[in-house]
Amino acid sequence: KCLHSHHRRLSFPLRAASNDPTSTDSNQPINPTQAPSAGDKKDWFVDGKETARRLKIELGLMSEENTESADDGDDGVASTSIESSSREDAMESGRKAALEFLKSLNDEEDDDDNNNPQLTEEQKSETVETTAGQSSTQLFSGNQFTFPSRKSHCLTICLVPPPSATTAWERLSNVRRELKDPGFFRWPPHANLLYPFLEPSFDKESDQSKEEQYSEFREQLSITLTSVAAQCKPFDVEIDTFGTFGGKDRGVLWAHPKSKYSAPAADYDGDEEPLIALQTLLENHFPSCTDQRKQGSFTPHMTLSHYANITDALEAKGRVESKWESTSFHVPEIYLLQREGDEGQFKILAKIPLGLEEDDEVKLFDEPLPFPAMPLEEEEWVYNERMTMKNRRKNNFKRRRRG
Repeated sequence: KCLHSHHRRLSFPLRAASNDPTSTDSNQPINPTQAPSAGDKKDWFVDGKETARRLKIELGLMSEENTESADDGDDGVASTSIESSSREDAMESGRKAALEFLKSLNDEEDDDDNNNPQLTEEQKSETVETTAGQSSTQLFSGNQFTFPSRKSHCLTICLVPPPSATTAWERLSNVRRELKDPGFFRWPPHANLLYPFLEPSFDKESDQSKEEQYSEFREQLSITLTSVAAQCKPFDVEIDTFGTFGGKDRGVLWAHPKSKYSAPAADYDGDEEPLIALQTLLENHFPSCTDQRKQGSFTPHMTLSHYANITDALEAKGRVESKWESTSFHVPEIYLLQREGDEGQFKILAKIPLGLEEDDEVKLFDEPLPFPAMPLEEEEWVYNERMTMKNRRKNNFKRRRRG
C-alpha cells in the first residue's frame, strides 16, 4: 500500500560500507535492512555528510570549488578531530537542503493545487467564498477525524466525473491530450478537495501491531467519510469557463467546475455552490487538511495542463475557449484516490456516495481500482512532458536559491 511520501532518485549513488571491514570498496549495493555492525571501520557520518554535500552542489546551493569533499583524509575517512557540534551542524545543513528541495517540488507537484487560481470577474460574481461561519459549517456534526496521521501526496479526496459521464471524460481527456498535460497518465480529470490527504502515523510503542493500527485507521476513516457523505446531496457540474495562474517561471491552465443542485435540496438553505460547501464540510471533518484553501477561500479547479510561463498558459486558454463546448455531468459521488509512489496512477480507494442513507457506510477497497477510461500505461509523450516539467521546476528552484 502506498502510504508514504515521495521518493526521488538522486543523480549520484549513495555509498555503503562493505560487509568486510577490511575491504576498500565503498560502492557496493546498499542493503537497506542491514544496520552497520559494530566491527565496521566505515565512518557512517562521513558518508552522510558527503551525500549532503553532493546534493547541495547539484541543487546549486554551494559550488564545488568552495567546499572540500568529506572523503579528504586518510583512505577517505575524515579526521577524528571533528567535534560533535560540527557534525550536527553539517548534517542539519544537508537535511535542510534536502527538505527544502523536496518541499519545493511537492508545493508545485502534479496539480499545482498549493496555488490559488484567480477567477475572472464573471466567475467571482457566480462564486460565493466560504468562511468559517457559513452554512456548510452549520452542517458539521462534530465527527472530526482524530486518528494519528500525517499528510501524503499519494492520497487525495477529489471530484472526478463518474465513469458514466462518458462525454465529460472524452472531452476533458481530448483537450488534456491536445495540450500535452504531463499528468495525463497519473491523474484522472479532477478537482482536488483535500490534497494532500492523510495516511496513518504508526505508534511503534503501541501494544497494537502495525496491521491492527492500520485496520483501526481505515475504520475511523470510513466513519468520518460516512458522516460527510450523509450531509451533502448529489449535485450537477458544468464546465464552460477556464482560468490560468502562474508567472514568469510557470503557468497552469484550468477549467472551472461550476456546481449547482439540479433541484433545491430540501434540507439545505445555504448560498454556497454545493462543491464549495462540500469542500468546507470535508475540512471541518479533517481540520489538518487545509491546503486547498487560500486566503480564506476555496476555488475549485480542474488542471488541464502545465506551461513554462503564464504567457504560454494564456495562449493555450484562448485556443481551448475558441472550440470548447459546454459540458455538464451529474455528481452522485466523490472519491478517495491513492497512488503508488509519485509516478503511479491515482486509483479509487473509496467511493463516497453523496446523500448516503442512514444505514449505509463508506467502504474502502482492499486494492485501489482504476477508472475505466484511464490509460493502462504512460505513453512516451506523457513521460517526456513530465520529465520536462520536473527539470524545469528543478532549475527554477536553483534560480530562486541563487537569487
